[in-house]
Formats: sequence, C-alpha cells, structure tokens
Amino acid sequence: MITKKYIVWDWNGTIIDDVGIALDAVNDMLREKKRPEITLEQYRQAMDTPILRFYERFFDMEETDFDWIAERFQEYYEAHKRELSLHEGVEDLLRRFEQEGCHQIILSSSATRIIEQHVKRFGLTHYFDAVLGANDLLAAGKIERAVDYFTQQKIPRDETVMIGDCVHDYEVSHTLGIDCVLMSGGHQDLASLKACGCPVLSGYQPMIRSPFG
Repeated sequence: MITKKYIVWDWNGTIIDDVGIALDAVNDMLREKKRPEITLEQYRQAMDTPILRFYERFFDMEETDFDWIAERFQEYYEAHKRELSLHEGVEDLLRRFEQEGCHQIILSSSATRIIEQHVKRFGLTHYFDAVLGANDLLAAGKIERAVDYFTQQKIPRDETVMIGDCVHDYEVSHTLGIDCVLMSGGHQDLASLKACGCPVLSGYQPMIRSPFG
C-alpha cells in the first residue's frame, strides 16, 4: 500500500529526459557569443537556482541580456523538441500512482503552456491534477507557486512527496515540509544531490516495485 497520496513531480530532467537538448542549447548560445563550450559534467555541476546564477558562470552578463538567453534557449529547445523522450520507467510509475488513487501534480520552473504541450504530446494529461508552471520563460517563483497551491488545496504535508532531479527540488520540499526523492541523470550532478541528505535514485524501478510503502 502506498502511504503517500500526493505526488509532486518536477518536469525537466525528472519526467522528461531533456538534459542533452538543454546542454546543446547552452552551447549553441555560447558559440554565438564566441565563448567556450561546456561539457555535460560542467553543466550539471554549475546548475543553480535562480537560473541566472548558472548563466553567470559561462556568459558575460554585462554584455548578454538574460531575456535574450531565455528566448534563445526556448527557440533551440522548441526546434529540437521531437528529440525529447520520457525517462525510462516514468510512465509505469505514473500509472502505478494513478492506480493507487494518488493525486499527481507537476511543479516546474518551465512555462505552463510549454509543459502542457509536451504533456499532451506524450499522452500524460490524464495523470495530473494540475500543472504549476511559470507564467514566462524566466523560471521564477517555484516555491511561491507550491506554497500557494498547497494552502489553497489544503494538501496534507505528511501524505506528500516531491520527486525531482535538482537541489532546488529538495529546497522546495523542505519549505513545504514534505518528503523528497531525487533522481540522478537529470540536470544536476550526483554529489550535489547526495549532499541534500534525502534518497537519491538512479532510476524508477525501485519505486515501481515499492513506492513509499
């Protein structure tokens, strides 16, 4: 029996396997600005919230407008969206939670309209009660949106778990007072995830077999 009845999912790097496209988008912009490209390891080690801190490590922000970065990143991402795929096993876990009567929510720094397009494309719409994305491309306000939703819906904290792939997902869970499970292989390096002190998994099979029961 599953003891958690509310599952809060991050989207990028957690449900959708998009770190490769994200890295390519960053390197595309770096080439355009004639700056050195970065590796996947550098990308994951530098990942930070707010996302501006990530870009400050690789771009001269006195010469580069953050709005330009946000727009160019999204242009590249959209151009390559057909290359996106779900993480292995994630739909099996979504289905398992649905069968157990769990309420599932997406909480993301990505724009709501973009997430909803991809959720529909992958046939996942029926799994989710809500998509709590950003209103723009600037990836802001994830914690505030979560707090507002939990307050409005009166969600019991002890029956809720956050599943994500970044330290910020743990920070969200800590603010909400809920449990957290982090997945490696997304947008942040393993050492940073382990430093959070919550469970870190390399794939979804353990949760499919025994999810929080």
